[in-house]
Amino acid sequence: MATCTVCQLHAESTFKVEGMDCRDEVALIERRFRNLVGVEDFSADVIGQRLHVRYDAAKLSTAGIADAVADTGLHAWLEHEPPVAHAAAPSYRRPALVVTSGVAFGLALLGEAFTFSFVNATALYAAAIVLSAPLTLPKAMHALRVGALDINVLMLVAAAGAVALGQWSEAAAVTFLFALAQALEVYTLERARRAVRSLLDLAPPTVTLRDGAGERQVVAELVPVGATILIRPGEGVALDGLVLAGESAVNQGPVTGESMPVDKGPGSELFAGSTNGYGVLEIRVTRLRRDTRLARIIPLVERAQSQRAPSQTLVERFARIYTPTVLFLAAGLAVLPPLVLGAEWPTWIYRALVLLVVSCPCALVISTPVSVVAALAGAARHGVLIKGAPISSVLAASRLWRSTRQAR
Repeated sequence: MATCTVCQLHAESTFKVEGMDCRDEVALIERRFRNLVGVEDFSADVIGQRLHVRYDAAKLSTAGIADAVADTGLHAWLEHEPPVAHAAAPSYRRPALVVTSGVAFGLALLGEAFTFSFVNATALYAAAIVLSAPLTLPKAMHALRVGALDINVLMLVAAAGAVALGQWSEAAAVTFLFALAQALEVYTLERARRAVRSLLDLAPPTVTLRDGAGERQVVAELVPVGATILIRPGEGVALDGLVLAGESAVNQGPVTGESMPVDKGPGSELFAGSTNGYGVLEIRVTRLRRDTRLARIIPLVERAQSQRAPSQTLVERFARIYTPTVLFLAAGLAVLPPLVLGAEWPTWIYRALVLLVVSCPCALVISTPVSVVAALAGAARHGVLIKGAPISSVLAASRLWRSTRQAR
């Protein structure tokens, strides 16, 4: 989206967006903004659930931007304002629906395999569909509302086609697996958000300030550059600074990645987020709390995690072309032979529905989040950081943070 060169009143605003848990929502916002007069450009941070918008304030207001985001089924408000009050779904709703849908689907498969007389497989398949469809249906409806034919639409059309053909097991498999894939992606993002928030806990909120009035505890945000603070044994370092007096071994692995404590003495540099060892250190503050290296690392990590792994972006690009292509092919297969060749309508409608069912890429959709979750979680447990993949940096940082807490 190109930046406007004739903007009358340039403005920038950052919004918090509740419900922005994957790139599908970002794609819907982008499609909605294409028809919104006054929008120059925008960038989305899925991990932080933030949306930064550059716009022409003479043509568009922040309320108009929030309303446009609401058209995609999300809730947006200015970052510095209180959250918008609405009836949010409980956090346990999604996993509960996915689990119960999976249980119903599994029982139906067992009932068919072992021909249990007391198991009504069709009813259980229907229950699995009803339980998992609410996780996809709202996204599909909002996609249609903004004129997008995304993979949520294809999934529901394929499931409806399978039901029309009497293939209840196929419909249940499509809806359940897709709901499971979405739940996994939301889980990985929430885990990444918790890890990012935990980085803030590396630096203590208060420090021991030494000045002409003696020693006292003060909030780290209020300490100016040039002030003298004390770091006692076992305490965390709240601010960047230079050692004036004292010697100690400092664990600065959470900031630098070093595996062993580093000896510090007069003239040595200390980083916020480090942990002091055996000695008392007197340091002179060189950076404000908001300017420390740790404070600068956090937004960098958030921006890095907004990038997708190549396999995920490939699936997204493929879905943008594949979904409308399959839908148009199915529509053509259902309509053209009867109209052009005089063929029977029921036969070709049946074949169009078969095409939708067999073309539904549920295996492709679920493969990416499952493989990414398994691979990156295993790598992070062993301290391996994989560049370019989502949440990897955050998981590694979370592991270092836990190690640091245990060392204390």
